[in-house]
Amino acid sequence: MISVIIPSYNSESTIIPVLTALNNQTYRDAYEIILVDSSDDRTPQLVTEQFPEVRFHHFDVKTDPGTARNLGVQMSKGNPILFIDSDCIAARDWIERMAEAHQKGKYMAIGGAVLNGNDPNNQVAWAGYMAEFREYLPEYPKGIVPHIPTCNISYKRKLFDKIEPFHPRYYPQEDLEFNYRLRQSGYEILFDPKIKIRHNHRTKLKAFYGHQHRVGQITSRMLKILPLEGSMLARNRWLSVLSLPALPLVKFARTMFIFVKKQPRTLLRNPIAVIIFFTGLFPWMVGFVQGAFAKPE
Repeated sequence: MISVIIPSYNSESTIIPVLTALNNQTYRDAYEIILVDSSDDRTPQLVTEQFPEVRFHHFDVKTDPGTARNLGVQMSKGNPILFIDSDCIAARDWIERMAEAHQKGKYMAIGGAVLNGNDPNNQVAWAGYMAEFREYLPEYPKGIVPHIPTCNISYKRKLFDKIEPFHPRYYPQEDLEFNYRLRQSGYEILFDPKIKIRHNHRTKLKAFYGHQHRVGQITSRMLKILPLEGSMLARNRWLSVLSLPALPLVKFARTMFIFVKKQPRTLLRNPIAVIIFFTGLFPWMVGFVQGAFAKPE
Protein backbone atom coordinates (compact mmCIF):
# COMPACT_ATOMS: atom_id res chain seq x y z
CA MET A 1 0.00 0.00 0.00
CA ILE A 2 1.17 3.50 -0.92
CA SER A 3 -0.39 6.72 0.36
CA VAL A 4 -0.73 9.92 -1.68
CA ILE A 5 -1.52 13.04 0.34
CA ILE A 6 -2.83 16.32 -1.08
CA PRO A 7 -3.46 19.50 0.93
CA SER A 8 -6.12 21.70 -0.63
CA TYR A 9 -7.63 25.16 -0.34
CA ASN A 10 -10.13 26.56 -2.85
CA SER A 11 -9.05 24.14 -5.56
CA GLU A 12 -12.25 23.81 -7.57
CA SER A 13 -10.52 24.95 -10.78
CA THR A 14 -7.68 22.41 -10.52
CA ILE A 15 -8.69 19.47 -8.35
CA ILE A 16 -10.51 17.39 -11.01
CA PRO A 17 -7.47 16.98 -13.33
CA VAL A 18 -5.24 16.42 -10.28
CA LEU A 19 -7.34 13.51 -9.00
CA THR A 20 -8.03 12.18 -12.50
CA ALA A 21 -4.29 11.93 -13.15
CA LEU A 22 -3.78 10.11 -9.85
CA ASN A 23 -6.58 7.66 -10.68
CA ASN A 24 -5.03 6.88 -14.08
CA GLN A 25 -1.59 5.81 -12.88
CA THR A 26 0.38 2.91 -14.35
CA TYR A 27 1.04 1.59 -10.85
CA ARG A 28 -1.09 -1.54 -10.40
CA ASP A 29 -0.67 -2.34 -6.72
CA ALA A 30 -2.81 -0.80 -4.00
CA TYR A 31 -2.61 2.90 -3.21
CA GLU A 32 -4.82 5.37 -1.42
CA ILE A 33 -5.44 9.05 -2.16
CA ILE A 34 -6.01 11.32 0.84
CA LEU A 35 -7.24 14.88 0.32
CA VAL A 36 -7.15 17.20 3.34
CA ASP A 37 -9.14 20.28 2.42
CA SER A 38 -10.21 23.59 3.96
CA SER A 39 -11.94 25.14 0.94
CA ASP A 40 -14.95 27.40 1.04
CA ASP A 41 -15.59 26.92 -2.69
CA ARG A 42 -17.03 23.88 -4.53
CA THR A 43 -14.01 21.63 -3.93
CA PRO A 44 -15.73 19.41 -1.29
CA GLN A 45 -18.76 18.92 -3.51
CA LEU A 46 -16.69 18.07 -6.59
CA VAL A 47 -14.55 15.56 -4.70
CA THR A 48 -17.34 13.76 -2.87
CA GLU A 49 -19.52 13.54 -5.99
CA GLN A 50 -16.92 12.63 -8.60
CA PHE A 51 -14.22 10.87 -6.58
CA PRO A 52 -15.91 8.82 -3.84
CA GLU A 53 -12.85 6.56 -3.59
CA VAL A 54 -10.72 9.45 -2.28
CA ARG A 55 -10.32 9.59 1.49
CA PHE A 56 -11.50 13.10 2.23
CA HIS A 57 -11.25 15.32 5.29
CA HIS A 58 -12.61 18.84 5.40
CA PHE A 59 -11.64 21.56 7.87
CA ASP A 60 -14.28 24.22 8.51
CA VAL A 61 -11.67 26.99 8.61
CA LYS A 62 -8.74 27.76 6.30
CA THR A 63 -5.82 25.51 7.26
CA ASP A 64 -2.18 25.77 6.27
CA PRO A 65 -0.67 22.99 4.08
CA GLY A 66 1.66 21.77 6.84
CA THR A 67 -1.22 21.07 9.20
CA ALA A 68 -3.14 19.42 6.35
CA ARG A 69 -0.19 17.18 5.49
CA ASN A 70 0.31 16.22 9.13
CA LEU A 71 -3.31 15.08 9.39
CA GLY A 72 -2.95 13.23 6.09
CA VAL A 73 0.02 11.32 7.50
CA GLN A 74 -2.04 10.40 10.57
CA MET A 75 -4.88 9.18 8.34
CA SER A 76 -2.62 7.25 5.99
CA LYS A 77 -1.94 3.52 5.97
CA GLY A 78 0.76 3.28 3.32
CA ASN A 79 4.52 3.25 2.98
CA PRO A 80 6.01 5.26 1.38
CA ILE A 81 3.98 8.44 1.73
CA LEU A 82 3.82 10.59 -1.41
CA PHE A 83 3.03 14.31 -1.46
CA ILE A 84 1.66 16.39 -4.31
CA ASP A 85 -0.22 19.71 -4.40
CA SER A 86 -3.75 20.46 -5.52
CA ASP A 87 -2.50 22.44 -8.53
CA CYS A 88 -0.11 19.77 -9.85
CA ILE A 89 -0.63 17.01 -12.40
CA ALA A 90 1.32 13.81 -11.85
CA ALA A 91 2.84 11.97 -14.80
CA ARG A 92 1.14 8.62 -15.47
CA ASP A 93 4.10 6.72 -14.05
CA TRP A 94 4.56 9.05 -11.04
CA ILE A 95 3.54 6.54 -8.35
CA GLU A 96 5.28 3.66 -10.11
CA ARG A 97 8.59 5.52 -10.31
CA MET A 98 8.33 6.65 -6.68
CA ALA A 99 7.66 3.06 -5.58
CA GLU A 100 10.58 1.67 -7.61
CA ALA A 101 12.96 4.29 -6.27
CA HIS A 102 12.05 3.45 -2.68
CA GLN A 103 12.36 -0.29 -3.30
CA LYS A 104 15.83 0.08 -4.82
CA GLY A 105 17.27 2.75 -2.58
CA LYS A 106 18.13 3.47 1.01
CA TYR A 107 16.85 7.04 0.95
CA MET A 108 14.28 8.34 3.41
CA ALA A 109 13.13 11.03 0.97
CA ILE A 110 12.80 10.83 -2.82
CA GLY A 111 11.38 13.40 -5.20
CA GLY A 112 11.58 14.60 -8.73
CA ALA A 113 11.32 17.25 -11.39
CA VAL A 114 8.80 20.04 -11.80
CA LEU A 115 7.57 21.07 -15.24
CA ASN A 116 5.39 23.99 -16.27
CA GLY A 117 1.79 22.82 -16.40
CA ASN A 118 0.18 25.98 -17.79
CA ASP A 119 -0.75 27.00 -21.31
CA PRO A 120 2.66 27.19 -23.06
CA ASN A 121 1.72 30.59 -24.47
CA ASN A 122 1.13 32.20 -21.07
CA GLN A 123 4.20 34.31 -20.40
CA VAL A 124 3.29 35.11 -16.78
CA ALA A 125 3.16 31.40 -15.98
CA TRP A 126 6.59 30.88 -17.57
CA ALA A 127 7.94 33.73 -15.45
CA GLY A 128 6.55 31.99 -12.36
CA TYR A 129 8.21 28.75 -13.43
CA MET A 130 11.57 30.50 -13.84
CA ALA A 131 11.19 32.18 -10.46
CA GLU A 132 10.30 29.09 -8.44
CA PHE A 133 11.59 25.88 -9.98
CA ARG A 134 15.00 26.53 -11.54
CA GLU A 135 16.54 23.95 -9.17
CA TYR A 136 14.11 21.15 -10.11
CA LEU A 137 14.31 21.05 -13.90
CA PRO A 138 14.09 17.60 -15.52
CA GLU A 139 17.47 18.20 -17.17
CA TYR A 140 19.29 17.90 -13.84
CA PRO A 141 21.01 14.56 -13.18
CA LYS A 142 19.89 12.08 -10.58
CA GLY A 143 21.57 12.74 -7.27
CA ILE A 144 21.50 13.95 -3.67
CA VAL A 145 19.99 17.42 -3.16
CA PRO A 146 19.32 19.61 -0.10
CA HIS A 147 15.63 20.13 -0.79
CA ILE A 148 12.68 19.16 -2.98
CA PRO A 149 9.33 20.92 -2.51
CA THR A 150 6.30 18.98 -1.29
CA CYS A 151 4.61 19.25 -4.67
CA ASN A 152 6.75 16.26 -5.74
CA ILE A 153 8.37 14.37 -2.88
CA SER A 154 7.90 11.16 -0.89
CA TYR A 155 9.09 9.89 2.48
CA LYS A 156 9.42 6.51 4.11
CA ARG A 157 6.77 6.21 6.77
CA LYS A 158 9.18 5.61 9.63
CA LEU A 159 10.70 9.06 9.08
CA PHE A 160 7.66 10.61 10.73
CA ASP A 161 8.41 8.56 13.84
CA LYS A 162 11.97 9.88 13.93
CA ILE A 163 11.54 13.64 13.42
CA GLU A 164 8.80 16.12 14.24
CA PRO A 165 6.13 16.75 11.58
CA PHE A 166 5.72 19.89 9.48
CA HIS A 167 5.73 23.06 11.59
CA PRO A 168 2.77 25.31 10.63
CA ARG A 169 4.55 28.43 11.91
CA TYR A 170 6.95 28.23 8.94
CA TYR A 171 4.20 28.31 6.29
CA PRO A 172 4.58 28.49 3.32
CA GLN A 173 8.12 27.13 3.54
CA GLU A 174 7.43 24.51 6.16
CA ASP A 175 8.71 21.90 3.70
CA LEU A 176 12.08 23.67 3.49
CA GLU A 177 12.38 23.66 7.28
CA PHE A 178 11.23 20.02 7.47
CA ASN A 179 13.80 18.89 4.91
CA TYR A 180 16.50 20.85 6.73
CA ARG A 181 15.73 18.92 9.94
CA LEU A 182 15.70 15.70 7.92
CA ARG A 183 19.23 16.35 6.69
CA GLN A 184 20.39 17.48 10.12
CA SER A 185 19.21 14.10 11.40
CA GLY A 186 21.60 12.35 9.02
CA TYR A 187 19.24 11.44 6.17
CA GLU A 188 19.52 12.25 2.46
CA ILE A 189 17.11 13.42 -0.22
CA LEU A 190 17.34 11.80 -3.66
CA PHE A 191 16.35 13.76 -6.77
CA ASP A 192 15.24 11.60 -9.71
CA PRO A 193 14.40 13.64 -12.83
CA LYS A 194 12.24 10.83 -14.22
CA ILE A 195 9.72 11.39 -11.42
CA LYS A 196 7.72 14.26 -12.92
CA ILE A 197 4.78 16.51 -12.14
CA ARG A 198 3.42 19.58 -13.90
CA HIS A 199 2.81 22.63 -11.74
CA ASN A 200 0.20 25.28 -12.52
CA HIS A 201 1.40 28.83 -11.89
CA ARG A 202 -0.25 32.22 -11.54
CA THR A 203 -1.32 33.57 -14.91
CA LYS A 204 -2.03 37.24 -14.11
CA LEU A 205 0.63 39.92 -13.62
CA LYS A 206 -0.87 41.32 -10.42
CA ALA A 207 -1.02 37.88 -8.82
CA PHE A 208 2.53 37.09 -9.96
CA TYR A 209 3.98 40.32 -8.52
CA GLY A 210 2.08 39.89 -5.26
CA HIS A 211 3.34 36.34 -4.93
CA GLN A 212 6.92 37.40 -5.58
CA HIS A 213 6.65 40.00 -2.81
CA ARG A 214 5.42 37.33 -0.39
CA VAL A 215 8.17 34.93 -1.47
CA GLY A 216 10.78 37.60 -0.76
CA GLN A 217 9.42 38.13 2.74
CA ILE A 218 9.23 34.42 3.42
CA THR A 219 12.72 33.76 2.06
CA SER A 220 14.21 36.39 4.34
CA ARG A 221 12.26 35.05 7.29
CA MET A 222 13.45 31.49 6.74
CA LEU A 223 17.06 32.55 6.27
CA LYS A 224 16.94 34.09 9.73
CA ILE A 225 16.10 30.64 11.07
CA LEU A 226 18.11 28.29 8.86
CA PRO A 227 21.88 28.65 8.23
CA LEU A 228 21.60 28.55 4.45
CA GLU A 229 23.14 30.68 1.71
CA GLY A 230 22.01 34.27 2.18
CA SER A 231 21.47 33.98 5.93
CA MET A 232 23.96 36.77 6.63
CA LEU A 233 21.93 39.22 4.56
CA ALA A 234 18.62 38.27 6.17
CA ARG A 235 20.03 38.50 9.68
CA ASN A 236 21.72 41.87 9.14
CA ARG A 237 19.08 44.50 8.37
CA TRP A 238 21.38 47.20 7.07
CA LEU A 239 23.46 44.78 5.06
CA SER A 240 20.26 43.74 3.30
CA VAL A 241 19.56 47.41 2.49
CA LEU A 242 23.08 47.96 1.17
CA SER A 243 22.75 44.89 -1.04
CA LEU A 244 19.50 46.15 -2.61
CA PRO A 245 21.00 47.05 -6.01
CA ALA A 246 22.73 43.70 -6.33
CA LEU A 247 20.06 41.30 -5.03
CA PRO A 248 17.77 41.21 -8.10
CA LEU A 249 20.72 41.23 -10.50
CA VAL A 250 22.38 38.26 -8.80
CA LYS A 251 19.15 36.28 -8.69
CA PHE A 252 18.40 37.10 -12.32
CA ALA A 253 21.91 36.15 -13.47
CA ARG A 254 21.86 32.85 -11.60
CA THR A 255 18.47 31.91 -13.00
CA MET A 256 19.38 32.83 -16.57
CA PHE A 257 22.63 30.88 -16.31
CA ILE A 258 20.72 27.76 -15.26
CA PHE A 259 18.14 28.06 -18.03
CA VAL A 260 20.78 28.81 -20.67
CA LYS A 261 22.58 25.66 -19.59
CA LYS A 262 19.60 23.38 -18.97
CA GLN A 263 16.63 24.74 -20.94
CA PRO A 264 17.78 27.30 -23.54
CA ARG A 265 14.66 26.77 -25.65
CA THR A 266 12.51 28.02 -22.78
CA LEU A 267 14.29 31.37 -22.93
CA LEU A 268 14.27 31.57 -26.73
CA ARG A 269 10.56 30.82 -26.96
CA ASN A 270 9.50 33.04 -24.06
CA PRO A 271 11.43 36.33 -24.14
CA ILE A 272 8.50 38.22 -22.62
CA ALA A 273 8.54 35.82 -19.68
CA VAL A 274 12.18 36.71 -19.07
CA ILE A 275 11.23 40.38 -18.84
CA ILE A 276 8.32 39.63 -16.51
CA PHE A 277 10.56 37.48 -14.33
CA PHE A 278 13.13 40.29 -14.13
CA THR A 279 10.56 42.90 -13.14
CA GLY A 280 9.17 40.46 -10.56
CA LEU A 281 12.52 40.51 -8.80
CA PHE A 282 11.88 44.04 -7.57
CA PRO A 283 8.79 43.22 -5.47
CA TRP A 284 10.74 40.13 -4.35
CA MET A 285 13.61 42.39 -3.28
CA VAL A 286 11.27 44.72 -1.36
CA GLY A 287 9.75 41.73 0.39
CA PHE A 288 13.19 40.36 1.28
CA VAL A 289 14.23 43.60 2.97
CA GLN A 290 10.89 43.88 4.76
CA GLY A 291 11.40 40.36 6.04
CA ALA A 292 14.87 41.28 7.25
CA PHE A 293 13.42 44.18 9.26
CA ALA A 294 10.47 42.19 10.62
CA LYS A 295 10.55 41.20 14.27
CA PRO A 296 11.28 37.52 14.96
CA GLU A 297 8.19 35.44 15.68
